[in-house]
Amino acid sequence: MAASLDFFSTISLFLLFMSFKVKGDFTMQSNEHCGNYQHPKEERILDIDRLTVSSHEGSLYYGPNKDCIITIIGKTYHQWEINITKLDIDAYVDDCREESPPCCNDFLKIFNSYRVDNARLFPTIPWRGFCGNRLPTRTSFVSTQNYITIQFNANPVADQKSGFRLTLKQYPRRNSGAQQEYFGGWNDGTLNQMQIDWSAQEQIPADYRPIENPTFDFEIDGIGCYECDGCDRDFFDSKDIGITTREGCYVCTKEWLQGIAMAKRQCLSRRLYQEKILTLQDTSGGSFVQDYRGCKTFLRGTQGTTYINMCVCDSNKCNKGQNMKSNSVLPVLLALFLSLIFFV
Repeated sequence: MAASLDFFSTISLFLLFMSFKVKGDFTMQSNEHCGNYQHPKEERILDIDRLTVSSHEGSLYYGPNKDCIITIIGKTYHQWEINITKLDIDAYVDDCREESPPCCNDFLKIFNSYRVDNARLFPTIPWRGFCGNRLPTRTSFVSTQNYITIQFNANPVADQKSGFRLTLKQYPRRNSGAQQEYFGGWNDGTLNQMQIDWSAQEQIPADYRPIENPTFDFEIDGIGCYECDGCDRDFFDSKDIGITTREGCYVCTKEWLQGIAMAKRQCLSRRLYQEKILTLQDTSGGSFVQDYRGCKTFLRGTQGTTYINMCVCDSNKCNKGQNMKSNSVLPVLLALFLSLIFFV
């Protein structure tokens, strides 16, 4: 009986330990995801719509003396919804000498921005950031654009705290993310703020018309490309339904999964092309994929488990359709064969 109790006690303690561990797709206190002011870390997420961000993993408590910054960039014309699901930061949050609690010696900050900028903290996030072990009154935030920046700062004192966990979801932009109580303010979530780059504005001064250039990167003397999703990898009829052409492209691409006979053809602007290659991993070594022309095989996505082939061309040559050569060669061969029978 005692042995059984010991067994169940051990299991209970293990489950309790696991409940305190915080694990996610991105881990702030890791060599892979811990950027800083001098070397910002960017992660581009174009192949999944949901992910989690955690303070740490592999131990019960987050580590001291780390200031980690990461910028997460999603799909073009999408926005992020961020939810705080766990918060346990800073053991000395109430031990304040020069201000009223919380002091936030360690803190979590989330910015509606490409970079760390306190003017772009999401509304209701204090200038000192989040700390303590109680979830704030407001736990959900919506970005104005397809990027956010997260900062997790831990001072040199070890706090024995279990950190935080965020869940992120991206979707096609439906609203500005503005909050009624902050409307019209410096960081009210509207799209016409000066802090947002002109190239990302939906309305730009003078006679520029973004609606005619949805990627803000139209090539005046660009090339024309076929576009289709799920057409034959090698040969297709350009008159088929679903196959279109587009002008003003920077590159034409054709991509298909390993072992699949169907392909996707696209016309890409410079910006969309750069976003695409930044989501791929080079199978020959190293994770960064440089600009190239031709056909290569890559690992796709943050998990790096799917092999994808992609051809990149400065014309529609790599993604165009071709007539099957057998259609024209077969009658010639047949006529030659018949002539040999009758005249030999």
